[in-house]
Amino acid sequence: MQSLLEPCIALAQKAGQAIMDIYKQDDIGQQEKSDHTPVTKADLASNEVLVAGLQAIAPDIPIMSEETPIPALEKRREWQRYWLLDPMDGTGEFILQSGDFAVNIALIENNKPVLGVIFWPAKNTTYFAYAGFGAFKRVGEAQQQISVASPDNLTLAVSRRQKLEAVSQYLNSQFDTVALGSCSLKACIIAEGKADCFLRIGPTGEWDTGASQVIVEEAGGCITDSEFNPLTYNQRETTENPDFIVMGHPDWQFQKLITPHQRIVE
Repeated sequence: MQSLLEPCIALAQKAGQAIMDIYKQDDIGQQEKSDHTPVTKADLASNEVLVAGLQAIAPDIPIMSEETPIPALEKRREWQRYWLLDPMDGTGEFILQSGDFAVNIALIENNKPVLGVIFWPAKNTTYFAYAGFGAFKRVGEAQQQISVASPDNLTLAVSRRQKLEAVSQYLNSQFDTVALGSCSLKACIIAEGKADCFLRIGPTGEWDTGASQVIVEEAGGCITDSEFNPLTYNQRETTENPDFIVMGHPDWQFQKLITPHQRIVE
């Protein structure tokens, strides 16, 4: 995995540049997909860079991306190792020009994320980790190891656009908030200790958590579904996630702070 890490970081940054080349254009090619989520020229340009780059780096490893057709489970279940991509996490933030969007690359082995790279183009910031190695943040050439924060005042990472009431009803504690755009970037600020918890309520895909999960876990936190069960990868016909929780330092005893809830995903 170490031999794959730097090529993946360089590739994520190249995809991020492809996104930024379109960011300020008058026509970003916004469309609506069949699931009623937006897609732009930037999503597709990033996807093209990532798929071509990963095929060159490791031609024997299959690729699953949000922006390409997903094979049936019957074929996917044969994969022992595959790339899981979100070419641009935070398309809505890209459209709003908030800057809060990221390129996500994850390597999944035996249905578990083992390598993750998340590049934040607007901040020239990369978060990355692989299993057993630790989690890191790189801004330009400066690099540091990151870890979740020790308990102090509970800080909740929240969406810029989601109503706070939608998540606060599940928290049995007072909390501060920090607002950010994409799912993966909120997970990253928990991994680096700038927030303690993030509750995601609503549809997401496995590509929204793959890279985040290994980064958060290597930083000392965890990601589970909203009933504190492990997330699954490549084990169901659907690639839709259940609602999930990103949690920082385990001393917070999150199972006492958060009321579990259930959203059925077929």
